[in-house]
Amino acid sequence: EVPECNTNGTCSCSTGSFGTSKEVFFCSASSFLDIDECELGIHNCSQKCHNTKGSYRCTCHSEYFKLASDQRSCKRLDSEEPWLFFAYGQSIWNMSMNGEEIYLQKSGLQKVAMIDLYIKEKKLYYADVQPNILEVTSLDGIYSRQLQTFEVDGLEGIAVDWIGKNLYSLRRTDLFVQTLDGLFRKILYRKIFRLPRALVVYPQKGKLYASDWSSSAFIACLNMDGTKWQKIITAGIIWPNALTIDIFSERIFWADAFLDTIQSADLDGKRRRTVVEGSNSVPHVFSLAVFDDHLYWTDWTYRGVLKANKLNGQNFTILERTTFSPFSINLLFMNFLDKKNACDAAGCSQLCLISGGKKVKCECGDGYFLEKDGHSCKSKCSDKEIVCDGSESKCVSKMYRCDGIMQCKDQSDEQNCTLRICPPGHFQCQTTKDCKMPSAICDGKRQCVDGSDERYCQ
Repeated sequence: EVPECNTNGTCSCSTGSFGTSKEVFFCSASSFLDIDECELGIHNCSQKCHNTKGSYRCTCHSEYFKLASDQRSCKRLDSEEPWLFFAYGQSIWNMSMNGEEIYLQKSGLQKVAMIDLYIKEKKLYYADVQPNILEVTSLDGIYSRQLQTFEVDGLEGIAVDWIGKNLYSLRRTDLFVQTLDGLFRKILYRKIFRLPRALVVYPQKGKLYASDWSSSAFIACLNMDGTKWQKIITAGIIWPNALTIDIFSERIFWADAFLDTIQSADLDGKRRRTVVEGSNSVPHVFSLAVFDDHLYWTDWTYRGVLKANKLNGQNFTILERTTFSPFSINLLFMNFLDKKNACDAAGCSQLCLISGGKKVKCECGDGYFLEKDGHSCKSKCSDKEIVCDGSESKCVSKMYRCDGIMQCKDQSDEQNCTLRICPPGHFQCQTTKDCKMPSAICDGKRQCVDGSDERYCQ
């Protein structure tokens, strides 16, 4: 028997239990039922929660953390300090986690909105949508290279897969994947979105998450090879404006810029909980990041970078104010790297895509097909043709390359050309630069000294 209830008729039960007795003034121990604090989301574990009879216990990822003395927090085993990176229109900045130090990372841009980091090689990927450029630069500023100069306008999210060494991107209604060097690109889905907004990958699990804020807003989950597409959040969501994943608690976080909330859920969309809410705290979140016990985000109304506790929204702090609206935010931390992965041993000649868990498979960029060995890729075009980059995968005769007329929508047939002196539409001999009429090409008679006018004929 348990102690008698208060004389006013209200009963209380021990933590982790609740009474089911219908008696007014007392309840027996047999009437107590254990509740699962982990399932109900009423725990305060930093990472993992495990239900016990009448209570719960917290655990941490043992490779990187140890359980703190408060028995709920996870303390990192290393002392390395991460850094925040955020896009700011014409520039990219990096900042200490407490906001006390801030440095200019990259300037001279026009409208950079999306960024992500390839931590292993200390590279920063960003989309400058106004000049239609996707670029990569080393964090020390020594190395910089354009990866793509087409179909960058309309990009709504980029995400680096540090295991498969790929870059995923959302553009208008489509989902793309390409190698980090930009050489091979594949469309995973066409016309599957209406108003896509945010993108995040979880390579250790082989999962990709994307949001859409159309009239039927949703958050979707799929394998990183494009299989098993599923909408996991469809209710109570209007403008899912930001996504991030806490890989240690294995929860996804998102911000709704219409509902003024930051929420979280398990990776399958279950066990939702609201972390921060209200127009005074999160009036218009654009991008999210998570590290240790805190969420970090950019907000257009505050015009700044902010943070709060990831479990309850407490310790709300404005880290940095900006003159204009900030965009994408991400963080750099070197120690959370997978030392080995299946793609290293897969032997894929172009794309290595994670198909869920630790399984991988080789794929080819658009314009190529996978050969029978399951690793090698061969062009769908003949050896006398080139394949257009971008989304059309069109084969164009090499004789039309650098002729001054765009055959490819992405202009790839007119890129990296030598100096051209002939009028558009005329053939220019490769060595002598002589100009020949189109009617003289592939007529069975050599017009150019080097024979280049007859070289790529069918």
